Parts: sequence; structure tokens; C-alpha cells
Amino acid sequence: MQMRTANGPARGPQRWRLASLVATACATMGLGSAIAAAPASAPATYRVVPLAPNSFPAGINNRGQVAFTEFVGDNPRARFYDGAIVRDLGTFGGPDSFASALNEQGQVAGTASTATEGLYHAFRWSRHSGLVDLNRPGAGYSSANGINEKGQVVGAARFSGASPIFHAFRWSPHTGMVDLGSLGPTASSSALAINDAGTATGFSDEAAGPLLTLAVKWPAGGGVIPLNSFPSIASIGYDINSAGQIVGGAAFDARLSDQAFFWTRAGGLQGLGTEPSYLSWADQINEKGLVIGQLYSSPVDRNGFIWSRDSGLLLVGTPAVDSSDVADVNNRGQVVGSLNGRGYLWTRSGGFVDLTSRVVGAPPELTLFSGMAINDNGTIVAATNAGTLVLLVPNTCHALAPVAGPVKYTDSARANALLSFSAGFTDVDLRDTHKAVWSWGDGSKTVGTVSERGGTGSVSGQHAYRAAGIYTARLTLTDSSGKSSSVERKVIVSGTGAAIAGEGAFAAPAATVTPGVRKPSIGNFAFLSEGPGARKAAVEVNVAGMALRSSQVESVTNDGTRVQYAGQGSVNGKVGYRFTLTATAGAKTGGKDRIHVRIAHSEPGTQREVVDYDNGASAGGESRHGAGGNGRRRGQRGAG
Repeated sequence: MQMRTANGPARGPQRWRLASLVATACATMGLGSAIAAAPASAPATYRVVPLAPNSFPAGINNRGQVAFTEFVGDNPRARFYDGAIVRDLGTFGGPDSFASALNEQGQVAGTASTATEGLYHAFRWSRHSGLVDLNRPGAGYSSANGINEKGQVVGAARFSGASPIFHAFRWSPHTGMVDLGSLGPTASSSALAINDAGTATGFSDEAAGPLLTLAVKWPAGGGVIPLNSFPSIASIGYDINSAGQIVGGAAFDARLSDQAFFWTRAGGLQGLGTEPSYLSWADQINEKGLVIGQLYSSPVDRNGFIWSRDSGLLLVGTPAVDSSDVADVNNRGQVVGSLNGRGYLWTRSGGFVDLTSRVVGAPPELTLFSGMAINDNGTIVAATNAGTLVLLVPNTCHALAPVAGPVKYTDSARANALLSFSAGFTDVDLRDTHKAVWSWGDGSKTVGTVSERGGTGSVSGQHAYRAAGIYTARLTLTDSSGKSSSVERKVIVSGTGAAIAGEGAFAAPAATVTPGVRKPSIGNFAFLSEGPGARKAAVEVNVAGMALRSSQVESVTNDGTRVQYAGQGSVNGKVGYRFTLTATAGAKTGGKDRIHVRIAHSEPGTQREVVDYDNGASAGGESRHGAGGNGRRRGQRGAG
């Protein structure tokens, strides 16, 4: 990390590069037979299929279809990759939508904004039915969190538009939206996952509510059953398999400190051996009982873990030394995630494999930051250092879109300075030629200069920004067959004086994100401050379906290795939010750069603070469960 003080010479802005990250038609229907004979310990090489920049997944099914959410400007939009093209799922008249879960039938559960500002409704989408509004008459906010193979959807809704209380729901075409209830008359609840038998799991406020919660399940026959006897601020059941086994995080005693659990009807609530960690929880369980989750050894040190009854607990990396997370597990026992900023694939027999080392035909500077989702055929959704979401297909494919590496620029990014931009690319179809367009983020576009030969090439361009600020430069490549892909990066342009600036990306585990966003998210951030007392400042954060844009930065503190911004801003275009962003350089913290983001707003009427997002490992703070772009979850967790 290159450091500059706010009073230093004006050669260029201080650059914070946290985590070193900026975070189509293959015959996917045939992938299962193509790799079925390959042992899990010997992963195939992969071709890269670009999906979209600035995106995070909801899931991938065994047909190779992917549901994900893409930021388009300041608005998140739900997308569906059908194996050939990416489709927009639409909204109910508003600007936003989020994909939450995907089943084998290609049905997507999610949440979309309506024409009424700030109002979101849960949906189920398929190519046959389009976007179906799940709200029943009179209901207010709702968000969808999970879907099973029967097309039943679960989530949370305000069943009375005037009530502040959310209740878990189960929806099917035959029953409509059914109120699953909670543990008390004033208690809120939310269902996060559902198995094919119709049993759902999630959380409910305790009967006395609303400060403490219990992990619960809702059997298909009705009723709500608590899984733990001691409530906490963040006890939650996160996942359930077809055998009815449930995993999550819960307090086992009066200390209220959540630990990862495994629940069965016969054995009840069992710890996974994560104590005495600061905090832990289990995200997912596959059909064979393999469990993945996250563990904090301190408020800022996170490691993913893998657990089974036979082998016990395996931590990914060394606590306080390595930073890792576990993102997804399939029914073959393959696990994907991120370890020290590199995506990995893990199997019991083969151990950890660096995904970047298995990619063929990609630009040489392209690396895979995180494996984010995996299906039973071994196809992986991953995030790259070019800020793109991609599909890793384990066989030889043709007729793919070109794959671009990260966008780079030279010289100091100052107002009126001519900057030179470039990006490498590859194309599996060696006879294709390519055109490129640069969109600079200030309303102007330029045709890119393409140099290529034999499926490998580069694109260059030049641009001068006329004013200081944070811009998004986007490169779109189109081949001679009409297939295209895009990559983006933030460009932080300072004025003529000394400045503090930074940009990068961070991993947000599934449990930290907006309700309805069931998979891990890759967040990105940018900040700029300059002038005496840092009077001119701006902050941007995209994470978990929330696009934060500062409207007023009230304070900037900087000690050379740590900078913190605090102020007010908008989320997805809606004003009234407060934020803090803290970036800590790794030179004096064991070599690990850190980013901490907290977003909150005040509840109308009571003015009580509501935490919308906080990726610090804290079980404290008041938060309420909402929906869509205004969704919250108790016990926001995770750290960059």
C-alpha cells in the first residue's frame, strides 16, 4: 500500500489498495455427464464465461443457470443467466430488484421495488410466468429469502401495511402468502430457508421481544418451534436439508454469544466445536450433512470452516494469520470460498486448490478472488480482480464472449490530466475480431483501440476528467459474432492539492448481507478527500444490494495507516442514511488490509437507529428485519 499524508506534496493522491481487489453459450446441459467420472479430488481445468461486472450471485443450479444481482449505476437489478444469455427479471414499477435463491426448475425468488417509493414486494420469477408478486392484499413490505424444488418461497412480510412487525411467510401458488407466525404477539420473525418437505427455518424474536431472538423452525403442518433455549441478539437458523437437519448460529447459554450449531430432531442443538471463538455461525448444510460457516477469533479476524460428524471442524487458514471465508458447498462435498484474496476449491481427499491456477485461456493478469457458488456438476460462479462475476465451466467450450482482465491506468489521476487506460483480453474463438467502447463515467464515451492476434489482445484508450470526484470507467468488448462482455473499475480523480484516496473490494459472508441475499457478496468501495481539513470528500460503497453514495462527509480522520469517514448519504437513491467507512492498511496489522462499513438510518416516529449493514463481527446494536433495498437483519456479521 502506498501512503501519503494529507499535508504531503501534490504529486498524487494517497492510495489505499485494500485486499488487492477490485472485486456466452456453452452447452451447460451436458456438463454433468462430461465430468461425472472425474474424482472430486482432481478438479478439471476451467474456461471462463463472463456474466456481468459489479455483481454477486444468488445461486447456480445443475443446469448451469445462475441467478444474480448486478449494480446498474446506483440501482441493483436481479438477473438470470439461462446458459446462453443474461436476462433482466424486471421490477414492480420501481428501480430495484434482488435475486435471493434459485431452484433446479429455473425459478428465482427475490425482492423488487414497486412504484411506491421505498416499498418492496417478494417475487417468484420463471421464464414461463415472468415476475409474480407474492404479496397478498393488504400486506406491506415483503422480501423473499429461499425457495425449494416445489417452488415454495419463504421470507418475511408486514401482513398489515401499517404494522412495524414482520412475520415469516411461506408462499405457494395454491395457498398464496401464509403467515407463519412468531413466538409472541409483538415478536417479529423471518424464514430464511425451506426444504422440499415444506419445513422452514429462520428466527423469531423471543416472546417478550423485540431485542433478543431465537433460532426456530416452522414445520409444514404449522406452528413455530424454537431450537435453542437461550435467546441472543442474533440467534438464527440459516439452512435446512431434506433430512430436516438445520444449521445456524445460536446462544447455548446466558452469555448470549452465538456459536455455530447443528440441529436434528433426535439430538437437538449441538455445537460444532467452534468455542471459545468470539463469534461463529453455520451458513449451509448439504444433503450428506457437510456443513460450512464462518468463525471470528476476534472482532476483526475471520476464518471460514468446514464441519462433518465424521471429521469434525476444519478451519480454512490460521486464525489471526490468514483471512478466509467459505461461500458454498455442493452435494459432492466440494467447497468454494476465498483464502487471503484467492479463490479456492476444497475437497476432503484433495485439499485446497487455487482456482486461478486451473483456469485456461484467460488474460494473464486475471485472478479469481473468490469462489462464490458451485453446483453438483462442479461448475463454479467466481469473482475476479477485474470486478466481474464469471462462470467457471469445467470442460472445453466454444462460442463464448471475450474475457477481459482488470482495467489499468497510468499516471496520477488528477483533474484535466490525460490518463492512459488499458485492459488485456482473450477469446476462445480464435477467428473472432473485436470492437471496444470505453464509457468513462462522466457522460462521455470513446471507441477503444484494439490490438489482437490469435485470440489474445488488448484495448487502450485515453481520457481526461475535468473535475475531481469518483468515476466508474467501463470497458465493453464485442466480438465479430455479436457476443459482448464488460469490466469496470473506479477512477478516483483528485484536484491540484494533496489528497487521500482509495478503492478496492471486500468479502461479505452470507450472514452479513441484506435479508433476501442468501449468498456471500463482494463489496467494493472508493473514497476521496482533499483540501485543508479534508473539506472536499466523497465516499461510495456497493455491497449486498445497497449502493451508498455520500451526500455530506462530516468527518475524516487519518493517522497514516488508518482513515475513517463518517457522514450522511443515500442508499439506492433514497436519502436519510448515515455511514462510517474505516480503511486500515495492513503494514502494521499483520499484513492484512481491512475495510469496515456501517450503514444505518433512523426509524420514523421513534427515531431509533436501524442498522442496515455492518460488516464488523458484533452481536450488538439494534436492527430490525425489513425488505429489499431497505432490508436489515439482526446481528449483522462479517468483516472485510
